[in-house]
Amino acid sequence: MLTRLDQIANQNHLQLVKALLPHLPTHSQKTFSILIKLMEIQNIMKYYTEQPEDSGDLLDILADLKEYCEGEEQEMIDQALQMISMIELYQMFAPQPEPVQEEPKPEEPRKAT
Repeated sequence: MLTRLDQIANQNHLQLVKALLPHLPTHSQKTFSILIKLMEIQNIMKYYTEQPEDSGDLLDILADLKEYCEGEEQEMIDQALQMISMIELYQMFAPQPEPVQEEPKPEEPRKAT
């Protein structure tokens, strides 16, 4: 399972090239491995140069993290996701207080100078 960063780094079918590595002559494997890593770095640099900044939504972050957890950790993330969803649902339907309008202040009498 590839993370988002792995997907960015492994553009241009680099996974296929990685799968071929063990079938190359031993003396070529080192050179091709380094070349692949350099291409991954190049892909990452290009991606972050071209992409606008996006911090991500908390629900998306938790869902991504859940993929790399097991058992109890996944259950905890599920509970957190449910709580966040309930809070968002409550906020959508909760009555909104009306904005308070400030009353105009009475003018102070002017002092004679």
